[in-house]
Amino acid sequence: MPYTAKDRLDFIERTPLNPGSRVLDLGGMLSVELPLAVSGITKVKKAGNAVIMSPYYLPFRKPAFDAVVSYHYFDIVPLKWLLMVFKETARIINRDSVFSFMTTLWLPQNEPQRSTLLFNEILERRGVLYRHELEDLTRILDVSGFGEITVESVKRDITIPDEFGRSHLKILGNILKNEKGRERMEIKTLTGQYLTSVKMDGEAMLPALHITARKI
Repeated sequence: MPYTAKDRLDFIERTPLNPGSRVLDLGGMLSVELPLAVSGITKVKKAGNAVIMSPYYLPFRKPAFDAVVSYHYFDIVPLKWLLMVFKETARIINRDSVFSFMTTLWLPQNEPQRSTLLFNEILERRGVLYRHELEDLTRILDVSGFGEITVESVKRDITIPDEFGRSHLKILGNILKNEKGRERMEIKTLTGQYLTSVKMDGEAMLPALHITARKI
């Protein structure tokens, strides 16, 4: 998404990557910013140096990377699978290597962000977006073999352009078509609240957590 370009660059600048490091971009969201990294993607798309893979079973037999980075990919991975993902990440990176990722912080700081929170809550009900608590993330990192865990709260002021907002409407329309009964009514109510909020205040990206750990 073009409106997140600076945010992605800021994420990379905060991550301690050594020049010449062999990097895996898990989720393939940073193919422009890190063109030399291996982009681990789950379906075919245009991305340099891309490898289609499951995040639960990474296709490398031994440690092959000096760093693994991931930009908001874990927002679409259920908590119950994160232990497997993190253990796989620990397996394929060298000792003392960096694992750095960002996840959404579901705590709006202004009205436009409250619009996005409503949209996210609808996706959460459908099981396509997940909120992860910091305590859970650090616990799973610890048992997966990571230490030196650092956490930074990232405040953002990134407006979501209207054209992407219109794509949100299509998503919500498709969700409503596939729901029935009480669940449909509840999602319809949330959708109405979301539309009213967007009309009054617009829409903006929520804050984020930037978590960095090292392979022990």
